[in-house]
Amino acid sequence: MKGFVMINAEPGAEKAVYDALTAIRGVREVVPVYGETDFIAIADVDGIADLNMIVLQVREIHGVSSTETILGMELKF
Repeated sequence: MKGFVMINAEPGAEKAVYDALTAIRGVREVVPVYGETDFIAIADVDGIADLNMIVLQVREIHGVSSTETILGMELKF
């Protein structure tokens, strides 16, 4: 399953936050973006408990001011 964590960083902390995000196990990609969000971290996880652990690690990063998490869904046709 995929989780998408939208992350806002405090001004001036973007590089340190980016570096810390890329070091988190389970985070497949970190994308800097324009708009209300500074980064989107894409996580590949086995379940919601794994995603929860990643989000908790993200929130502990010095310079992270807020997060919003979206859980990807699987379409079955």
